[in-house]
Amino acid sequence: MDRRVQKTRKAIQKAYLSLLMEKRSEKISVSEITREADIDRKTFYLHYGSIQDVIREYSEQKTKAILQQLAVRSFFTLHFDRKIFSKEATALILTNIDFLKVLAESPDLDFFWDTAQETTVKTLTEIYARHSRLPESSLRIQVSYFVGGAGAVLKDWLLHRIDCSLEEMADQVSGIAFTGVQAILRTNQEEQGKNAPAPRSDAT
Repeated sequence: MDRRVQKTRKAIQKAYLSLLMEKRSEKISVSEITREADIDRKTFYLHYGSIQDVIREYSEQKTKAILQQLAVRSFFTLHFDRKIFSKEATALILTNIDFLKVLAESPDLDFFWDTAQETTVKTLTEIYARHSRLPESSLRIQVSYFVGGAGAVLKDWLLHRIDCSLEEMADQVSGIAFTGVQAILRTNQEEQGKNAPAPRSDAT
């Protein structure tokens, strides 16, 4: 993407997010966004078809950035470290805590969670497909189950429906990930070990 296009889109996203922290999303207009971003309406519609498209793109970009950080920490390999995941998850949530609370408290922004979930499921299914012999349909079922559950837990925690610390919540979710989704890789590795031919003896 052209740098000028990236700069303009980031300015529009920043303007919308700034307004979102001040008022409910349904009360935010394109005119307010363009004033905040210091652009005209024509420029806005050159980049986005609607205000909803702004948050959808932001959700996808933010989700991919988070997945990339976790990938660097080897979350998507057999050598998964629960403590690392819990620490990273806690830090990411704290960094975006105010924004996440606004999202959780705004039913009309549920599509943000839907976009984040679909992006995560698609990305993780593709990653695990490279390490597992399971059919893609089976992988997607397991990944969707975990991602949907983790997202629901986070929203409930943000809405104070779960009474525990952020660290405790992240630790429990990472435990489920370790025994659930990560088992895809362990099970696959065990099956390969069982099916491997017995080593030949060179004894004469």
